[in-house]
Amino acid sequence: MAVRKGRLEKILVVKKAEKDQASSEYQQAISTFETEGQALYDLLKQKEKLEESLQGKLKAGIPIEILKQQQFFMGNLEKNVFHQQKKVSHARAFMNLKEEKLKEQSVECKKYEVLDDKEKLFWKQNDLKVEATFIDELSILQYSQNTNR
Repeated sequence: MAVRKGRLEKILVVKKAEKDQASSEYQQAISTFETEGQALYDLLKQKEKLEESLQGKLKAGIPIEILKQQQFFMGNLEKNVFHQQKKVSHARAFMNLKEEKLKEQSVECKKYEVLDDKEKLFWKQNDLKVEATFIDELSILQYSQNTNR
């Protein structure tokens, strides 16, 4: 009994490749999101440390020039944080998009797997019927040959 390689199996190979590609893209999007998120975290930590340092210097007394420099640096840091927040938001949206694509590809692949399994089962049952018919015909032939003697 030979296992038939059906037309659905060829489509299934393509669908699995598409699913693997989508999975790879999703993993890459996760990595990008984590990288951007870590950069934002680092900027926020830097801003927090700068604010603590500035508060300490204000209590101890600080020259106006240094205060201006600190305020300028704080302004630039806030701009960087804002820019990084946009990048993180974009990376999150991109990651969610890739996740949806992966889910769609997984569902599509599963549909073809089920169809392929059903087709294989159909052919297996068909082969068993053909085999049973063949055996019945052989039995009849043997019986008819034995009774004619």
